[in-house]
Amino acid sequence: MATNNRAATLKRRLTQTLVIAPEGPIIAILLVINAIAPSIWIGAGVMLLVVTFISRVAALYLTSSALIQARWETADALAMVASALHPWSPDALALRGAIALARGDSATAARLLQRAQQLAPDRSSIAAALSGALLEQGDAHAAAIAAHRALELDPESAAARLYLAQALAAAGARAELIEDQLRTGLAHQPEPDAEVSLRCALAHHLAQEGRLAEAMLALSAARAALPRCSAAQRAIISQRIAEIDRAIRAEREDYAA
Repeated sequence: MATNNRAATLKRRLTQTLVIAPEGPIIAILLVINAIAPSIWIGAGVMLLVVTFISRVAALYLTSSALIQARWETADALAMVASALHPWSPDALALRGAIALARGDSATAARLLQRAQQLAPDRSSIAAALSGALLEQGDAHAAAIAAHRALELDPESAAARLYLAQALAAAGARAELIEDQLRTGLAHQPEPDAEVSLRCALAHHLAQEGRLAEAMLALSAARAALPRCSAAQRAIISQRIAEIDRAIRAEREDYAA
Protein backbone atom coordinates (compact mmCIF):
# COMPACT_ATOMS: atom_id res chain seq x y z
CA MET A 1 0.00 0.00 0.00
CA ALA A 2 2.78 2.43 0.95
CA THR A 3 4.60 1.66 -2.31
CA ASN A 4 1.42 2.34 -4.29
CA ASN A 5 0.91 5.65 -2.47
CA ARG A 6 4.48 6.73 -3.17
CA ALA A 7 4.10 5.79 -6.83
CA ALA A 8 0.83 7.75 -7.06
CA THR A 9 2.42 10.78 -5.39
CA LEU A 10 5.43 10.63 -7.72
CA LYS A 11 3.16 10.32 -10.76
CA ARG A 12 1.05 13.29 -9.61
CA ARG A 13 4.12 15.46 -9.04
CA LEU A 14 5.58 14.51 -12.42
CA THR A 15 2.29 15.33 -14.12
CA GLN A 16 2.13 18.70 -12.35
CA THR A 17 5.71 19.47 -13.41
CA LEU A 18 4.94 18.63 -17.03
CA VAL A 19 1.81 20.81 -16.96
CA ILE A 20 3.55 23.80 -15.38
CA ALA A 21 6.98 23.52 -17.02
CA PRO A 22 7.02 20.97 -19.86
CA GLU A 23 10.47 22.19 -20.91
CA GLY A 24 12.02 21.00 -17.63
CA PRO A 25 12.34 17.25 -18.35
CA ILE A 26 13.42 17.93 -21.95
CA ILE A 27 16.14 20.30 -20.79
CA ALA A 28 17.35 17.74 -18.24
CA ILE A 29 17.52 15.00 -20.89
CA LEU A 30 19.34 17.25 -23.36
CA LEU A 31 21.88 18.27 -20.70
CA VAL A 32 22.61 14.61 -19.95
CA ILE A 33 23.03 13.84 -23.65
CA ASN A 34 25.23 16.91 -24.08
CA ALA A 35 27.43 15.81 -21.17
CA ILE A 36 27.97 12.44 -22.86
CA ALA A 37 28.30 13.70 -26.43
CA PRO A 38 28.76 17.50 -26.53
CA SER A 39 27.05 19.22 -29.46
CA ILE A 40 26.53 22.85 -30.35
CA TRP A 41 23.05 21.99 -31.62
CA ILE A 42 22.01 20.42 -28.32
CA GLY A 43 23.33 23.47 -26.49
CA ALA A 44 21.34 25.73 -28.80
CA GLY A 45 18.22 23.66 -28.20
CA VAL A 46 18.66 23.96 -24.43
CA MET A 47 19.08 27.73 -24.70
CA LEU A 48 15.95 27.99 -26.85
CA LEU A 49 13.91 26.05 -24.30
CA VAL A 50 15.25 28.16 -21.44
CA VAL A 51 14.39 31.38 -23.30
CA THR A 52 10.90 30.03 -24.02
CA PHE A 53 10.35 29.24 -20.34
CA ILE A 54 11.61 32.63 -19.16
CA SER A 55 9.49 34.42 -21.78
CA ARG A 56 6.36 32.57 -20.68
CA VAL A 57 6.97 33.31 -16.99
CA ALA A 58 7.53 36.98 -17.84
CA ALA A 59 4.33 37.08 -19.91
CA LEU A 60 2.35 35.54 -17.04
CA TYR A 61 3.76 38.05 -14.55
CA LEU A 62 3.06 41.01 -16.82
CA THR A 63 -0.45 39.70 -17.50
CA SER A 64 -1.17 39.61 -13.76
CA SER A 65 0.15 43.15 -13.37
CA ALA A 66 -1.95 44.45 -16.25
CA LEU A 67 -5.03 42.69 -14.88
CA ILE A 68 -4.58 44.31 -11.47
CA GLN A 69 -4.27 47.70 -13.18
CA ALA A 70 -7.46 47.12 -15.22
CA ARG A 71 -5.53 47.29 -18.52
CA TRP A 72 -7.70 44.67 -20.19
CA GLU A 73 -6.35 44.90 -23.75
CA THR A 74 -2.73 44.63 -22.61
CA ALA A 75 -3.54 41.79 -20.23
CA ASP A 76 -5.38 39.89 -22.96
CA ALA A 77 -2.50 40.28 -25.44
CA LEU A 78 0.09 39.12 -22.91
CA ALA A 79 -2.06 36.16 -21.84
CA MET A 80 -2.35 35.09 -25.48
CA VAL A 81 1.47 35.18 -25.75
CA ALA A 82 1.75 32.95 -22.68
CA SER A 83 -0.84 30.58 -24.14
CA ALA A 84 0.98 30.44 -27.48
CA LEU A 85 4.19 29.45 -25.70
CA HIS A 86 2.37 26.77 -23.67
CA PRO A 87 -1.23 26.02 -24.79
CA TRP A 88 -1.82 23.71 -21.80
CA SER A 89 -0.63 26.14 -19.15
CA PRO A 90 -3.25 26.29 -16.34
CA ASP A 91 -1.85 29.67 -15.30
CA ALA A 92 -2.37 31.17 -18.76
CA LEU A 93 -5.85 29.66 -19.05
CA ALA A 94 -6.81 30.93 -15.58
CA LEU A 95 -5.59 34.43 -16.37
CA ARG A 96 -7.46 34.47 -19.67
CA GLY A 97 -10.54 33.33 -17.77
CA ALA A 98 -10.13 36.13 -15.23
CA ILE A 99 -9.77 38.68 -18.03
CA ALA A 100 -12.89 37.38 -19.79
CA LEU A 101 -14.85 37.55 -16.53
CA ALA A 102 -13.68 41.11 -15.87
CA ARG A 103 -14.86 42.07 -19.35
CA GLY A 104 -18.30 40.53 -18.81
CA ASP A 105 -17.84 37.37 -20.92
CA SER A 106 -18.81 34.78 -18.30
CA ALA A 107 -19.30 31.96 -20.82
CA THR A 108 -15.73 32.23 -22.11
CA ALA A 109 -14.46 32.68 -18.55
CA ALA A 110 -16.18 29.50 -17.35
CA ARG A 111 -14.88 27.50 -20.33
CA LEU A 112 -11.27 28.64 -19.82
CA LEU A 113 -11.37 28.16 -16.05
CA GLN A 114 -12.85 24.67 -16.41
CA ARG A 115 -9.94 23.73 -18.68
CA ALA A 116 -7.49 25.23 -16.18
CA GLN A 117 -9.08 23.26 -13.34
CA GLN A 118 -8.82 20.02 -15.30
CA LEU A 119 -5.10 20.64 -15.74
CA ALA A 120 -4.52 21.83 -12.15
CA PRO A 121 -7.24 20.29 -9.96
CA ASP A 122 -5.36 21.13 -6.74
CA ARG A 123 -5.39 24.92 -7.26
CA SER A 124 -7.83 26.61 -4.88
CA SER A 125 -7.60 29.94 -6.71
CA ILE A 126 -8.73 28.39 -9.99
CA ALA A 127 -11.69 26.62 -8.36
CA ALA A 128 -12.72 29.88 -6.66
CA ALA A 129 -12.48 31.84 -9.91
CA LEU A 130 -14.56 29.18 -11.66
CA SER A 131 -17.20 29.56 -8.94
CA GLY A 132 -17.41 33.27 -9.71
CA ALA A 133 -17.77 32.65 -13.43
CA LEU A 134 -20.52 30.08 -12.86
CA LEU A 135 -22.37 32.53 -10.63
CA GLU A 136 -22.29 35.11 -13.42
CA GLN A 137 -23.89 32.48 -15.66
CA GLY A 138 -26.65 31.93 -13.11
CA ASP A 139 -25.63 28.39 -12.18
CA ALA A 140 -25.70 28.67 -8.38
CA HIS A 141 -25.51 24.91 -7.81
CA ALA A 142 -22.34 24.43 -9.86
CA ALA A 143 -20.89 27.61 -8.35
CA ALA A 144 -21.42 26.23 -4.83
CA ILE A 145 -19.70 22.97 -5.78
CA ALA A 146 -16.69 24.86 -7.17
CA ALA A 147 -16.55 27.09 -4.06
CA HIS A 148 -16.66 24.06 -1.76
CA ARG A 149 -13.81 22.51 -3.75
CA ALA A 150 -11.77 25.71 -3.37
CA LEU A 151 -12.37 25.71 0.39
CA GLU A 152 -11.33 22.06 0.65
CA LEU A 153 -8.01 23.05 -0.90
CA ASP A 154 -7.71 26.32 1.06
CA PRO A 155 -10.11 26.94 3.97
CA GLU A 156 -8.93 30.56 4.13
CA SER A 157 -9.89 31.41 0.54
CA ALA A 158 -11.80 34.69 0.82
CA ALA A 159 -12.99 34.53 -2.79
CA ALA A 160 -14.45 31.07 -2.25
CA ARG A 161 -16.27 32.25 0.90
CA LEU A 162 -17.73 35.17 -1.03
CA TYR A 163 -18.90 33.07 -3.96
CA LEU A 164 -20.29 30.36 -1.69
CA ALA A 165 -22.29 32.98 0.20
CA GLN A 166 -23.64 34.36 -3.08
CA ALA A 167 -24.47 30.85 -4.32
CA LEU A 168 -26.31 30.12 -1.06
CA ALA A 169 -28.24 33.37 -1.39
CA ALA A 170 -29.22 32.53 -4.97
CA ALA A 171 -30.41 29.11 -3.79
CA GLY A 172 -32.56 30.66 -1.05
CA ALA A 173 -30.50 29.45 1.90
CA ARG A 174 -31.12 30.69 5.45
CA ALA A 175 -29.81 34.19 6.14
CA GLU A 176 -27.56 33.08 9.00
CA LEU A 177 -25.74 30.61 6.74
CA ILE A 178 -24.99 33.34 4.23
CA GLU A 179 -23.82 35.76 6.91
CA ASP A 180 -21.64 33.08 8.50
CA GLN A 181 -19.75 32.53 5.22
CA LEU A 182 -19.11 36.25 4.79
CA ARG A 183 -17.96 36.79 8.37
CA THR A 184 -15.75 33.70 8.24
CA GLY A 185 -14.07 35.09 5.14
CA LEU A 186 -13.42 38.40 6.91
CA ALA A 187 -12.12 36.62 10.02
CA HIS A 188 -9.17 35.29 8.01
CA GLN A 189 -7.96 38.88 7.35
CA PRO A 190 -8.00 38.69 3.53
CA GLU A 191 -6.17 40.96 1.11
CA PRO A 192 -7.78 44.39 0.49
CA ASP A 193 -9.45 43.38 -2.79
CA ALA A 194 -11.14 40.39 -1.19
CA GLU A 195 -11.88 42.26 2.04
CA VAL A 196 -13.78 45.07 0.34
CA SER A 197 -15.81 42.60 -1.73
CA LEU A 198 -16.75 40.64 1.39
CA ARG A 199 -17.70 43.81 3.29
CA CYS A 200 -19.86 45.03 0.41
CA ALA A 201 -21.59 41.65 0.21
CA LEU A 202 -22.15 41.71 3.98
CA ALA A 203 -23.58 45.24 3.83
CA HIS A 204 -25.96 44.20 1.04
CA HIS A 205 -27.02 41.08 2.94
CA LEU A 206 -27.63 42.98 6.19
CA ALA A 207 -29.63 45.64 4.34
CA GLN A 208 -31.85 42.96 2.83
CA GLU A 209 -32.42 41.62 6.35
CA GLY A 210 -33.50 45.06 7.54
CA ARG A 211 -30.44 45.49 9.77
CA LEU A 212 -29.71 48.91 8.36
CA ALA A 213 -27.40 50.26 11.08
CA GLU A 214 -25.16 47.19 10.77
CA ALA A 215 -25.29 47.47 7.00
CA MET A 216 -24.06 51.08 7.15
CA LEU A 217 -21.18 50.04 9.41
CA ALA A 218 -20.17 47.28 6.99
CA LEU A 219 -20.34 49.71 4.09
CA SER A 220 -18.23 52.27 5.95
CA ALA A 221 -15.60 49.59 6.54
CA ALA A 222 -15.65 48.79 2.81
CA ARG A 223 -15.08 52.47 1.98
CA ALA A 224 -12.16 52.58 4.42
CA ALA A 225 -10.51 49.59 2.75
CA LEU A 226 -11.10 50.83 -0.82
CA PRO A 227 -7.95 53.03 -1.16
CA ARG A 228 -5.79 49.96 -0.49
CA CYS A 229 -7.36 48.00 -3.35
CA SER A 230 -6.07 47.51 -6.88
CA ALA A 231 -7.16 49.86 -9.65
CA ALA A 232 -9.36 47.17 -11.17
CA GLN A 233 -11.13 46.51 -7.88
CA ARG A 234 -11.62 50.21 -7.15
CA ALA A 235 -13.30 50.67 -10.52
CA ILE A 236 -15.72 47.83 -9.84
CA ILE A 237 -16.39 48.30 -6.14
CA SER A 238 -16.81 52.10 -6.10
CA GLN A 239 -19.98 51.74 -8.15
CA ARG A 240 -21.14 48.81 -6.02
CA ILE A 241 -20.69 50.81 -2.81
CA ALA A 242 -22.72 53.67 -4.27
CA GLU A 243 -25.53 51.28 -5.26
CA ILE A 244 -25.68 49.68 -1.81
CA ASP A 245 -25.56 53.08 -0.14
CA ARG A 246 -28.54 54.29 -2.18
CA ALA A 247 -30.46 51.12 -1.37
CA ILE A 248 -29.80 51.47 2.37
CA ARG A 249 -30.81 55.14 2.38
CA ALA A 250 -34.00 54.31 0.49
CA GLU A 251 -34.82 51.61 3.06
CA ARG A 252 -34.23 54.04 5.91
CA GLU A 253 -36.46 56.65 4.32
CA ASP A 254 -39.23 54.07 3.82
CA TYR A 255 -38.86 52.95 7.42
CA ALA A 256 -38.99 56.57 8.66
CA ALA A 257 -42.09 57.26 6.58
